[in-house]
Amino acid sequence: MSWKGLIDIYILEILENYSSKYNRLRQKDIISYLDRDYNIDICRNTVSKYLTEMREQGYIEGNRGMYSVRRFTNSEINILINSLVYSKTIPIHNIRSIIKKLNHMLEPEMRNMKKTTYFLNSIEHTDNKNIFDIIDKIYVAIEKRKKIEITSCKYNIYGSVERGGKKILDPYYIVAEKSKYYLLCNSGRGDIEPRRIDRIKSVKVLNERRCEICQMEKYRNKTFNLQNYMREHIYMYSGDNDIVTLKILKNNIGDFIDWYGKDYTVKGEDKDFVVIRVRANVNAVYFWALQYGGIAEVIKPDYLREKIRKGAKAIYDRYNNGL
Repeated sequence: MSWKGLIDIYILEILENYSSKYNRLRQKDIISYLDRDYNIDICRNTVSKYLTEMREQGYIEGNRGMYSVRRFTNSEINILINSLVYSKTIPIHNIRSIIKKLNHMLEPEMRNMKKTTYFLNSIEHTDNKNIFDIIDKIYVAIEKRKKIEITSCKYNIYGSVERGGKKILDPYYIVAEKSKYYLLCNSGRGDIEPRRIDRIKSVKVLNERRCEICQMEKYRNKTFNLQNYMREHIYMYSGDNDIVTLKILKNNIGDFIDWYGKDYTVKGEDKDFVVIRVRANVNAVYFWALQYGGIAEVIKPDYLREKIRKGAKAIYDRYNNGL
């Protein structure tokens, strides 16, 4: 194959590999790289014509010194890399591969694979090597509005992944919460429930159309709001929602906002405490209240308050008397 039709591609690769806004390349530099990296001998006038056209098309900038126009800034790429490093749902070998590609998109002076992957080995990542194939098939099913058959998996007591049972689901959304991916779906119980995607071993897209959310009895007279669902289900537990009244130390209101956001109503306050009301998943509030019992108290509903009381007593008895 003649390299003449690829010159513009080679020049762009050179500029992406070696140039930046603060390290611009001149024509003589590009000619030198073409000879060294691609074994191409080319005159200055020819290179100049290619550079003029690429500049007019917006691929490069600069006059006497040129650099590649990048689709992402260094900061944007570094944010993506950090998100991958701390994502527990993606296998570590896939993370390394993606970071390598993203690292190549950084300006030359910013590239440092060792630095960006320093914390990888100290963070627990899934052992599910099928995660990308699983996500692809789920997205296909969501787009085509089809049911899926999943084979689940679980950890045994030795930390190894074992195959679980099969289940047919109606898939709706893939969401991320606390560095984990979840599938929001219907398993036939008449409600939307979350399923950890890294706990799915395999997915088969079926020909049967899924049951739409609006067809479920619970949602026939109201529109499903994904934003509200994510705010109300902070631990990704299924179950009923309710209006909950809490009494929280004023200085710790940020701990509540970190989990539930700012969609709450202030019902009263004194010197130290604020009373707020929020609509949330009851099971999620139960575990949140146990976790933050030192700064918050559930006032209503009575049945949730009683459940927390029994849960706290069970914890006290376990630590006081032993298992």
